[in-house]
Amino acid sequence: MTAEELIKETKDSIDFNIKKLEILDKDIELIKQEAQQKINKLNQDRNQIVTQIVRDQGAVEKIEKLINTNNKVESK
Repeated sequence: MTAEELIKETKDSIDFNIKKLEILDKDIELIKQEAQQKINKLNQDRNQIVTQIVRDQGAVEKIEKLINTNNKVESK
């Protein structure tokens, strides 16, 4: 193998590996985007559940106050 052939083979190998890297980078970016979308959806679902818990807690507090008020009126 001549020096020129070795250089060409090495350059071809470099080009091939660069293309493989580009494909991997695109795949990585796609996976990151998909993962971020899933994370956003899960966070949205979580926030909805937290909101419902807060509402339910507020409702329980109002009912407890109402019961306490009624008990005080009945005990007089």
